[in-house]
Amino acid sequence: MELALALTSLLGLAALSQGRRWGWLLATLSSLGYVDFFWRQALPGQAFLNLVYALSQAWGARENPIFRSQPWTWRWWLLAPLIALPLLRWLTPGDACLTALALVAQALTAQKVSQVWRAWVLIDLASSAFYVQHHDYATAALYLILAGVAEAAHRTWCREDAVPSTEKGQPLCTSTN
Repeated sequence: MELALALTSLLGLAALSQGRRWGWLLATLSSLGYVDFFWRQALPGQAFLNLVYALSQAWGARENPIFRSQPWTWRWWLLAPLIALPLLRWLTPGDACLTALALVAQALTAQKVSQVWRAWVLIDLASSAFYVQHHDYATAALYLILAGVAEAAHRTWCREDAVPSTEKGQPLCTSTN
């Protein structure tokens, strides 16, 4: 089941990278499958996170994303410990931390904040290591690929000569991101 979910996720990602709207369906189905997979693995935080991903993907299917640099995004990251601490009552420390960080990153992604992509690189790399510890090797490989995708997205949205400027003439992503 895990390999099928990882492959479905990659196929959806490949379709989306080519502008194929049916990729949203595959990505959503994969996330919903991962809800069940992680629940059976006794990783409820990751199951919940994939439910959030599925809902976000359903939203993404109807939105045309244009990411913009937004000042003060670092303040959002202060929420991560506030989210993680209560989760420690039900989740392992690794699951709670990854869940909290990914929820904040998902909120920034939903707001189309360009600075979020580097955070996704770190979260995806940490998630890959987490899944290796749980012997979920196909999912670990998927998250290594997702880290590469996040880095590519960062470079795409932060390359000043490749993206249009805002109405005020500011680049979509500053060189400090």
